Amino acid sequence: MSKRNQTKRQPKNYRTKQKEYMDTLEGRVEELESENTGFRIKESALKSEINTLSEQLDYFQGFMNKMMSLVYKNVSSSKMPENYIPDIDFEMEEKEYN
Repeated sequence: MSKRNQTKRQPKNYRTKQKEYMDTLEGRVEELESENTGFRIKESALKSEINTLSEQLDYFQGFMNKMMSLVYKNVSSSKMPENYIPDIDFEMEEKEYN
């Protein structure tokens, strides 16, 4: 191969490699944009779930406050000592299965 042919091929090879590289980068950008869109959709769904859970928590906290005020109201109206705390065993007994 002559020196002149090599000189002609070098710019062509460079342009070919550069085009392949740019095509690869453009493909990667498209993949990342698609992935980013998926993450934004997930983020929106998670924010919605957080809002729902927060509303439920507020509701249940209000419910428990009302229940506790009723319990204390009933306890204070009965003839129990003022600082009475009921002894409640929250541990479940283990059942033996034969």
